[in-house]
Amino acid sequence: MLKRLDNLLEQFNGNNIDAFLITATPNIRYLTNFTGEDAFLLVANNKLFLIVDSRFTVQAEGEVFEGVKVLEYKAPFINYLKDILLKEKVHWLGVEKNRIMLDLYLSLSSLSFLKIVFLNNVVEDLRIVKDLQEVEKIKKACAISSKSFSETLAVIKEGITEIDIASELEYRFRRNGGLKPSFDTIVASGKRGALPHGLASNKKIFPHELIVMDFGVFFDGYASDTTRMVCVGEPTEEEKKVFEVVRKAQEIGRNFVCKGISASEVDIKVRKFIQNEGYGDYFIHGLGHGVGLEIHESPRLNTDSKTILDENMVITVEPGIYLPEKFGIRVEDTMLVGSESSVILTELPREIYIV
Repeated sequence: MLKRLDNLLEQFNGNNIDAFLITATPNIRYLTNFTGEDAFLLVANNKLFLIVDSRFTVQAEGEVFEGVKVLEYKAPFINYLKDILLKEKVHWLGVEKNRIMLDLYLSLSSLSFLKIVFLNNVVEDLRIVKDLQEVEKIKKACAISSKSFSETLAVIKEGITEIDIASELEYRFRRNGGLKPSFDTIVASGKRGALPHGLASNKKIFPHELIVMDFGVFFDGYASDTTRMVCVGEPTEEEKKVFEVVRKAQEIGRNFVCKGISASEVDIKVRKFIQNEGYGDYFIHGLGHGVGLEIHESPRLNTDSKTILDENMVITVEPGIYLPEKFGIRVEDTMLVGSESSVILTELPREIYIV
């Protein structure tokens, strides 16, 4: 925890602020280990104050890292916070520009002694590179999701609904040690597969339909993210052809990922391959994203990204081709960036699973 605090202080000391108020739940967890909600973290004078209401006091005291002081407030919160700010002689307060709620910002702005400074992605940038404990948790989340997917294949058959499949998979997540899905499970069959975020519906599975399954689970706060293709019976020759393009594109991306490569370069390289295969207009999203305490976090792998990949970043590589009114295909793995190559954390073959 001390290393994380030191890194944080380095980041915001250059912004000429006296304190930093953190409101984003994942950022609070990263700095304190508190797993609850409705908390506020004030960093002032090299101290961390975790401010919670009475629902979370006992939980917070049992979870937080050593050195984090747990405080219990009674509403209205702004009055309690005002007293702390005055006690700590805070006149310039940094807040998370993209996270703070409007009502809290307006309340802070009403304090005559206080100046507000907007800060962008201070904690998020610290979270990009994972430590060894974080990597192990993501590995475990990937193992749980892979095992659960393999078990779920046994129930996929003609006539079952997409929701039935998603429900079975999420049940397996919990049975295998996961906390909850890291996002709404995507099960999109047939024409619905051309929807990149086609959440599970009441649609029934028909013979020879491709099924896009995009799934992940949280383990001890950290997420996994995987996409695999399933078919009840043999896919068509066109589907096999497009799958092979996507599989090869993903392989190209995976093999290109390493420390020192820009995230945009990886996206451009994969996108160029798909373009040359004649499907460029049907790859309609970025190549990937970071994974950690949030399912979508920095770095982003797209053509506009400025991030240079570094060792121990955890990312996804997930090219897809989506043919409207026909089908969609995506292959996705969670990966650990290494110094000279990358490590695949998803223990599942990249193939069309025929059931």
